[in-house]
Amino acid sequence: ENTISMKKIPCRAWLLLIALVFSVAAHADWRFGLHASYDNTGATVEFEDEKAGTRNISGFSVGPVITYEFLDYFSVQTGVDFLMNGFATLDKSMILDVPYEVEDVLFLYYLQVPLYAVGQLPIRGDEATLLLEVGPNFACGVYDELISTLHVPGVTPIEENYQNVAFGNLLSRFNVSMHVGIGAEYLGARLMVG
Repeated sequence: ENTISMKKIPCRAWLLLIALVFSVAAHADWRFGLHASYDNTGATVEFEDEKAGTRNISGFSVGPVITYEFLDYFSVQTGVDFLMNGFATLDKSMILDVPYEVEDVLFLYYLQVPLYAVGQLPIRGDEATLLLEVGPNFACGVYDELISTLHVPGVTPIEENYQNVAFGNLLSRFNVSMHVGIGAEYLGARLMVG
């Protein structure tokens, strides 16, 4: 009589799963590259239940990329990006009938790990491919800089700089965003909009 112990089934299932993962990985195509992008994010700022005027600060991200292609029309892409973006606020007011403005410009610096599922549709043999990518970005704020400038008519602007005041006080250091992008790849170079 041949019986199988219930304790051995999970172990055998794990061994089968590990063997399957290694056999798929052995036939997969790993690709490495560099990623560079222009970033522009939006923000809404409220002071005492009133929305302040904001403008975006153009930024960038750069870092290594790893793509794991294990099916003909599908891959997984990840990496580590250094990201900079930010925003500015402008507060106008008056003291003793003298108008003044306070402009705060906040620069935010992150380390970000994207995890994208990428659909690939060949459009010109092996040379060109249409791409659709979607997935989360996991970010950790590593540094911030606030430049605050007081503008009073007829007076030289007064500027003060502050470091590491936003993360933990005004903004969460950890951040998750959803990315959706479309683009094309031609001879190994990708151009994406997302």
